[in-house]
Amino acid sequence: MDIHADHAQHSQRHGHQASLADGLDFVNTLVHGRTGDREELSDLSGALSWLRQHELLHSFMVDEQLRLHADDAAAEQRVLARIRRVRAALRDLLDATVERRPADASALREVNRALRAQYVYELVPAPDGVSLDHRHEGDPIAGALARLAETIARELTLGDSERLRVCANDECRWVFFDASPTARRKWCDMATCGNRAKAARHRARQRSSATPA
Repeated sequence: MDIHADHAQHSQRHGHQASLADGLDFVNTLVHGRTGDREELSDLSGALSWLRQHELLHSFMVDEQLRLHADDAAAEQRVLARIRRVRAALRDLLDATVERRPADASALREVNRALRAQYVYELVPAPDGVSLDHRHEGDPIAGALARLAETIARELTLGDSERLRVCANDECRWVFFDASPTARRKWCDMATCGNRAKAARHRARQRSSATPA
């Protein structure tokens, strides 16, 4: 197969659609902890690598974007800021759903802007019939953010939003989908946050019982 023809084909078409897991992973790239927040998308190169690892950008698209912004630090920061704004807006929508409150209007505007990215769905041949694909129309980063925003939006409006959770540990706040049979998970992980909460409650009971009447 002609490698140049293959490259041209993939520069227009990309089959991977973001999953809910991708969308939640994206939101969780700002990690909350005891000593403060940890930013996993610390620069544009890291952010683009994250999108490539989640199959939302091709490698050549990452290289192209890095070349495009190589000599323009201000433009690079603007692109990184846009990625983080979409992430923060999706986080607000998820928090609002879990907390049963209206989402912030500015967060809604940011997600709606992301959803307006120019890419087109289309059916293409597949070994067992057809599959759903899409064509890039314009900025590939905008297309990647649109697919991340879309998977969250679909879950919040058409999916099982009752199972979306934010870890009850205030020093974690990890967003996750509760797939447990009872749908009553409070912690992102019982071995870490759950055990810490149990230990904290135990220490509080000990202090209470040791306090003189």
